[in-house]
Amino acid sequence: MSRKTTKSFGDVMPKIEFYPDLPKLPLKDVLGEVYEITDAQIVEDFDSQFGKSDFALLLLTHIESGKQYTTLAGGMVVVKKIKYALEHKLLPLFGTVTYNGTYYDIS
Repeated sequence: MSRKTTKSFGDVMPKIEFYPDLPKLPLKDVLGEVYEITDAQIVEDFDSQFGKSDFALLLLTHIESGKQYTTLAGGMVVVKKIKYALEHKLLPLFGTVTYNGTYYDIS
């Protein structure tokens, strides 16, 4: 095979682009506030410094201003609830991400 026709991983692997033009908020900045979660994507088996895990990318709409943001949530409870919402086509939903000192949740 000619090196000129060999593709790179970047050419053939799907790219994870989740609303790249929107501002990104750290999860700590959305804790305790109600947002409309209008879209989400689950990234499974992501390799990190803590081992393999899943995380959720969330598209949030601020209730009062209507501004949209994205954030990343890796808590198992949040990921499970977002997976359920996606599988059952429940979005958009209002949600508040919380942290109780032990784990993150969304309600």
